Amino acid sequence: MDSDTSDGRFAPQTGGGTAAAVDPGFWRVQRALEASSGLDLRAYKEKQMLRRLTGFMGREGVKDLVTLAELITRDPAVRQRLLDYLAINVTEFFRNPERFDDLAREVWTELRRRWDRLRLWSAGCSNGAEPYSLAILLDELEPGSADRHQVLGTDIDREALREAEAAIYAEDRLKEVSTLRRRRYFRQLSDGRWQVVPEIRRYVRFAVLNLLRDPYPREQHLILCRNVVIYFTETAKQDIFTRLAASLVPGGYLLLGSTETIFQPERYGLRSAAPFLYKRMEEA
Repeated sequence: MDSDTSDGRFAPQTGGGTAAAVDPGFWRVQRALEASSGLDLRAYKEKQMLRRLTGFMGREGVKDLVTLAELITRDPAVRQRLLDYLAINVTEFFRNPERFDDLAREVWTELRRRWDRLRLWSAGCSNGAEPYSLAILLDELEPGSADRHQVLGTDIDREALREAEAAIYAEDRLKEVSTLRRRRYFRQLSDGRWQVVPEIRRYVRFAVLNLLRDPYPREQHLILCRNVVIYFTETAKQDIFTRLAASLVPGGYLLLGSTETIFQPERYGLRSAAPFLYKRMEEA
């Protein structure tokens, strides 16, 4: 496959002497994944990605990266298993509950004061626990407002999005969900799993979106992009931060994960509003 299948923003990192840089099989895997799924491994940290590929090969009994690249190309089932394995997913409801408390106490009040209809985006939403958490928060603060506010959940993983649309979760995904919230916003199924009630599902829609190459939704009032960019190279991070900031309305907020920080946020038209929370600067 020719190398022009990418837009060229994330060139291979051949410096530093990593195993990935000297193994041509790694780049065959990269090209096969990009051609078949749109996932560009060149935007990820090489050492970490190679470790995950090696772990997957051990599970599947694949002898080397060249063989893996061939399997990715011809076997959709192997390709999907690899995509699932590579996904670093934040899957539980109200993960880091103090962040949601901050949103409810500080951000929501300001956003509702300024806008009647809100657009919220959970980028890298995996199986949907995060966007549904946002929808629950919206409904608690303004009951029955699904016709006014919209939550978008996006991910590159189609299988994860199918799970999100089904809205059925194992018990361990609800460990941060209070008894009151369970009674109000979930129903327990006969197999012990929990399903989000239709009233909350009405707030949320899901779409496939590759943060490295697809257009971003515009005019968002709040974006959550947590525990996603830490796996990318610095070049990829800068591009994503630029595009996330541009997706916000002036005065909108961006919340990152608890291990992620934007240095010099003003470069992107942002300012720090709280730990891991950034606000788009108002236009002059």
